[in-house]
Amino acid sequence: MTLRQNARFSDNKAVTATDVVSSWMSGNGSELRPEVLRLVRSIAVVDDRTLEIDLQSRRADAVLALAHTDLAIAKSVSGSSWPLGTRSARINPGGTSALTVNRLDGNESSVRFLVAPGRDGRDLLDQGVDLLLTRDPRALDYAATLPQFQTTPLPWQRIHVLLTPGRVSAVSLSAEERRALAQDAVRGPARGAEGPFWWESLSDCETGPPTPALPQSATVRIVYDTGDGAARELAERFVGLGKYPRANGLSGEAWAQALRRGNESVYILSLDRRPLDPCRDMEVLGIRAGWIDPQNIVPLVDTRLQAIVRRGRSGMSVEWDGALLLSGRRK
Repeated sequence: MTLRQNARFSDNKAVTATDVVSSWMSGNGSELRPEVLRLVRSIAVVDDRTLEIDLQSRRADAVLALAHTDLAIAKSVSGSSWPLGTRSARINPGGTSALTVNRLDGNESSVRFLVAPGRDGRDLLDQGVDLLLTRDPRALDYAATLPQFQTTPLPWQRIHVLLTPGRVSAVSLSAEERRALAQDAVRGPARGAEGPFWWESLSDCETGPPTPALPQSATVRIVYDTGDGAARELAERFVGLGKYPRANGLSGEAWAQALRRGNESVYILSLDRRPLDPCRDMEVLGIRAGWIDPQNIVPLVDTRLQAIVRRGRSGMSVEWDGALLLSGRRK
């Protein structure tokens, strides 16, 4: 692999092959970090801009692993809690709910990121945001009435699935039934889940059999993460159809514990629809819930966000995997 000739850290210093190796190595510099080792067998410097990388996967699309966030290139700097990345902006802490990205190319403007769960997106638009990522139909409908905004759909990024611990799933949905579920149950952009599904092609992965779940709770219910609106809507729809007597949202440690134990009747979970490394995603899923059997995962619906962008103000592009690139705020 050859680095771009103009590759720079945000302090304008050139990115070298040695920098890449240092970024992937553990603190003592003797071996690759565990998350890197999951994707890369070895790395060696050929010259200042050339690296020889041996990937773990032998799949035809294995090179996509190089886009995984676990392989992001950064370097630590003294006096800062944030490392330097390889774009022309530097992140500085800006409070508990915001970050400020200060560009180093002479542009004095900055980008402020707000995480606002539970906030009405219409209020945020009225308060002057330049970019809003949402799937709330109220905010999308409101933005359509405002000439200063345009709306752009992002790629389908998430797939919601149904899981039943310890046995073959009691639910099996056809493509037509999945389409109906997306239309009738989910508010905001949704479609019936479309294959192929990545968990059905894990033959190259070194994963052991699922671990037994704990004995099931006496309460028959379908559970979901409270912060996942689409999961809540799907769970309520299943209850409305009479498939399960009740649905309960869990959050924080209660949700994490329910996943670890596997003692609930049914779970609705959101997964990445197109992971760069399916083996790693399955490994991480197994850490969260070792009882999950890929053969018992039932796909339900695909969901995605939409970007509401203020015209002429936010420089934004979308990569193939749905990642947003901000090139700075335009005057």
